[in-house]
Amino acid sequence: MATIFLSYRRTDSPQACRVYDWLGQRFGLDALFMDVQAIPVAVSFPDFIRKAIERSKLVIVLIGPQWLAKIHEADDPVRLEIEAAIAHKITLLPVLIGSTPMPDGDELPHSIGTIALQNAAVVGVSFDFHSHMKSLSTRIEGVLGTLAQASVITSDPTLIKRACEGIIYYLQQEFDASVQGIPLQWSVVGTTDFPHDADYSKVTLFLHRVTRLVDLLELHFVLSFWARNAGSEQTIAGFVFRQFERNPIVPEEFLVPFGSEPPLFDVRVRWSDEDARQVWRMITDQPLRLSLACVATLAPKQRG
Repeated sequence: MATIFLSYRRTDSPQACRVYDWLGQRFGLDALFMDVQAIPVAVSFPDFIRKAIERSKLVIVLIGPQWLAKIHEADDPVRLEIEAAIAHKITLLPVLIGSTPMPDGDELPHSIGTIALQNAAVVGVSFDFHSHMKSLSTRIEGVLGTLAQASVITSDPTLIKRACEGIIYYLQQEFDASVQGIPLQWSVVGTTDFPHDADYSKVTLFLHRVTRLVDLLELHFVLSFWARNAGSEQTIAGFVFRQFERNPIVPEEFLVPFGSEPPLFDVRVRWSDEDARQVWRMITDQPLRLSLACVATLAPKQRG
């Protein structure tokens, strides 16, 4: 289920695609709905859109220079999307493209007039795009965090520990089964646990940030590779990269500590847009190691 619905006009497609790609890197493409990316063939377009809005938690309304042109037409798709969001009490977040002004309430149909009362964000079209998107993503995190409710994600106090240990155990088992000649130690570390020598080969997982997004939990972590030579480090990093590209979902058996019940959550790993070097500098004075920045999304398991 997509958490964030992106509403836009076709005249703003280039900027909408940039926003979609940027947010996909930050929140994962599974969390986003954009019509040209998500609607299958041979379905009713209006019905599919309406159901997608009903299932979402946040509707981002991109407002460009031509946004008002058709807003008073009863069958205007953008107007219908906003009306559906309001009818189902879905949070709206207007985002102004470039220097586009926020519409006044008297410029809008009465059915969507409340959007004029929202505090809009701004996304530039040139060099300021990325800085604006970072600000927007922080605001999205705040909105989704406010909407969060109690779930398995908050009911299990060992969930974060189980997820981190499960990720490292998963990688360890797969590495041992497929790569020969590089004996490795695998561990989850804290700020005081970083190795002070490199006289052995090791992979460490350091968790540096946790974010709550409605019923999801995001674990931001860095995987670092310690070996006696560059070739071994690169081999290990290449394996990890390939493993998560091919199999981003951590199998359930690696999330079950001895004697415990099967987990009620799924763990999916993706690459992060954060700079692993900056994280490294904040957590240790050790020389920089080859590292990968990742995000693990923890979601309640869908029971059939």
